[in-house]
Amino acid sequence: MTETAQRKPAYRRWWFWLLVLGLVYLVTGFGLIPLYLSSALPERLQQHLGWTAEFDEVGFNPFTFSFSVQELSATDPEGERVLAAEELQLNLGLIDLIRGTIHVEHLELDNPFLRVDLLEGNRLNLIEDWRNQQQAGDDPSGDEGAEQPLPYHVVLDEALINGGRLRFRDFTNGASGKSREIVVESLGLTLSDVTSREREEQEPGEYTVQAVMGEQVLDWNGTINLVPLWSNGRLSLSNVSAETLQQWLGRHLPWSLQDGRLSLSTAFQFAYDDQGAALATRNGQVTARRLALADPDKPEEILASAGNLTLEGVAFNLEGPELVVSMIEGEELHLNAIMDQEGQLNLTRPLQDMGGDEDDGSRPGLGFRWSVGNLALSNSTVDWRDNRPPSPVEATLQDVELNLGAMTEQLEEPISYQLRAALAGGGSASANGQFTLHPLTFEGGVNLDQVVLAPFNGYVQQVSQLQINDGTLNLAGNIDIDVQDDPLTGTFSGRASISHFNGQLPDEDEPVVVWRELRLDPVEYNFAPARLEIGSVTVSEPELNVINYRDRPHNVTRLLQPVIPDNGAAVEGDAAADDDDAPNEGLIFRLGQLELASAEIRYTDHIPQPTFRGRVHDLEASVSNLSNITPQEGQFNVRATVDDSGKLQADGTIATLGTDNPSRLSVTVDGLSMPVLNPYFAFYLGYRVDGGKLSSDGNYTLRGTRLESDTTLTLDRLDLGEATQSDSSVTAPVRLGLTLLRDDDNRITLDLPVNGNLADPEFDLGPVMMRTFRSVLVKTAMSPFSLLGSVVDLAGFSPEELGEVAFLPGETTLVMGEYTKMETVARALKSRDGLVLAIRGKAIESVDLPVLESGLEEGETLPEQSLSNLASQRGKTLKSLLVEEYDVPPEQIFLKAQEVLPGEGEAGQVAIEFQLEAR
Repeated sequence: MTETAQRKPAYRRWWFWLLVLGLVYLVTGFGLIPLYLSSALPERLQQHLGWTAEFDEVGFNPFTFSFSVQELSATDPEGERVLAAEELQLNLGLIDLIRGTIHVEHLELDNPFLRVDLLEGNRLNLIEDWRNQQQAGDDPSGDEGAEQPLPYHVVLDEALINGGRLRFRDFTNGASGKSREIVVESLGLTLSDVTSREREEQEPGEYTVQAVMGEQVLDWNGTINLVPLWSNGRLSLSNVSAETLQQWLGRHLPWSLQDGRLSLSTAFQFAYDDQGAALATRNGQVTARRLALADPDKPEEILASAGNLTLEGVAFNLEGPELVVSMIEGEELHLNAIMDQEGQLNLTRPLQDMGGDEDDGSRPGLGFRWSVGNLALSNSTVDWRDNRPPSPVEATLQDVELNLGAMTEQLEEPISYQLRAALAGGGSASANGQFTLHPLTFEGGVNLDQVVLAPFNGYVQQVSQLQINDGTLNLAGNIDIDVQDDPLTGTFSGRASISHFNGQLPDEDEPVVVWRELRLDPVEYNFAPARLEIGSVTVSEPELNVINYRDRPHNVTRLLQPVIPDNGAAVEGDAAADDDDAPNEGLIFRLGQLELASAEIRYTDHIPQPTFRGRVHDLEASVSNLSNITPQEGQFNVRATVDDSGKLQADGTIATLGTDNPSRLSVTVDGLSMPVLNPYFAFYLGYRVDGGKLSSDGNYTLRGTRLESDTTLTLDRLDLGEATQSDSSVTAPVRLGLTLLRDDDNRITLDLPVNGNLADPEFDLGPVMMRTFRSVLVKTAMSPFSLLGSVVDLAGFSPEELGEVAFLPGETTLVMGEYTKMETVARALKSRDGLVLAIRGKAIESVDLPVLESGLEEGETLPEQSLSNLASQRGKTLKSLLVEEYDVPPEQIFLKAQEVLPGEGEAGQVAIEFQLEAR
């Protein structure tokens, strides 16, 4: 019989225990570990981070050693949610875990949420929560401030985040106390080869991040190391809104971002240690579209905008902080530049709150350093408004091409520039040189080509009431000015010309100043102290329209008077006070040569009625060596035609301008047709002029505003016409006066000294000379015989003696010696054929009657008409004597009706008075 072999019990076989071990492993892995993790995971998050965690289900696969958590949610110690995920999958390395290292071979999160807070001192909430929990578990006997090592290390091979959300809050906004927040949607993350061990030779981990925030897109990748924490990589942002930029960068920018979209791409380095966070970027590029900047204090006013703007070579360093830009290129830039009444430019005002020493905490934003290597703008515009003049000046630069050199936060450092632009009002401008932003200075070459002057009337109103209607400016030179100094300082040197100029006073219908071209070459001007030096001034075809009003001074006086603003009284008072403090502060002026060609001066005088209108044309003038610095004395020479007939010549010297030193002028006018003076003759004399020519030769001395003149006036063959009605005409026999003034050649020569103050509104040389001429005529006409001494030899008789002749009482016989007087009168009449001698025979009853009665026979009586006949016969005797004896033309003698007077005459004679008249 065969013996049956005895089997070993199953529990003694190796495969049994292997099976048991497997069952235990499966039970533990699929059952116990999830139960453990369900309680341990919240406990560990609470222990190490202080977070309170919740979840729906925890799974564990013992074969792959992978964990999964469903619907995870965690809140920080303040109760705010800090972490959430629909599903978390985690694969761990078992062997490394046994060795005390958490080796995450794979980590994947679906639709997670993470809240990251940047706290004061650039601390992150995640790290702070970790550190706070570690410090809470320290040994109380240990060093309170010592950094405790982590109890285990973490190694991450791969991590994935799908469709996550990131909420980032910034609590480092200083004294404002307001946090800034940004929410990143559609977050995607890959992270590989990250460890908490300090490593020197191993390669750092890598990561990529993609996120979308509305239209804003983030693309972020690089390398990362946890201990110490640092990261290098590249960051790209697309279509970032101005609102987002203003929220996060506003306190570091001088201007407020109001509109636009920005995209950037940059390499970066980030590190975090006990000293805080460090961030540096390099090789960045920034592009902006439809960007708009405003003053932070006036966000509603757009200072600048740009259609397209590109920044190349951008680098930023949080330590400092410091921003460096290698190149800025812009298209369709628009600047709205406004200079206020205090000389502050709105574009640079925000910059004054930036820059400076880092230790100076007197102004917000100080310590920010920035630099720009080069700026190039094209197809741009600048709207300029200057509120300092009485009427604000507005101008627009179009098609602006601008290149600026290096600039930094040190606003006093010079910046090179090149500028080309067209003015909307007409003309073009170009400049190159350098400037500073604060204080605002400007120096370099300036060229203006055919710039229309009308838009700049406000600047003219600061020195003149002239309104520019037309005119173009050409200018080339070098300028160096300080715009914000008070007073304005700087210099200009170059040359200039103004063509087709037309200037008008506001209340007049016609231009007051016109010229075809004015050239200044060279020009040297210093703003403060004011000094103007001009080598030569050439003016072709200038026209000056001078108007003398009845109720106010000449219009040309207003050309040198500024427009008074609404608060002019206060301004004038302040100016007067300043003048008292600094009486010597005035414009220093020098002019080498002034040439006028084909000039014309039109003069309108509204004082006479009708209005006088005359002109001086074809004027050629030369003036040299003008200055207001003593003892400079200028010379001048003038040649012109007066009203198509007269010839004007003037020469002389001009004293130092602004002093009382004498200026001496010699002025000659020859052959002026006198009918052009009809308004003056009609107004002052009551007669029109039919013919005649005027010549004058005058010497004038001007001391300050005091004028002394000695003018010889010659009127050749002056013929008066019809009488006119005028309130200012004289009632004296004007014709007689003119007749008496004529010489043998039918000329009237008068010396008319005129003195006066040119500053007196009532003084005007033309009317003054006319009134003087009128007074001479009146005096001559009222005392006609007083002028005969200049005509003939009076033979020892006085003018009063020639005015009468004496007869013997009762006779027609002249008193002895009267015949010589009659001969003298006859010579005077024959030398002035325009004179008429009127004779009225006269008898005096008290003188003539006794003589006539003494010759009667006894009983004889005188006829009734004896005295009347005697008076008539005496007149006839005188006429006969003059006509027949002295050959006086009969038409120059007129007999008037005789008269018999009862009065008493001079004893022994009867005097008959002559009366001179004009034909």
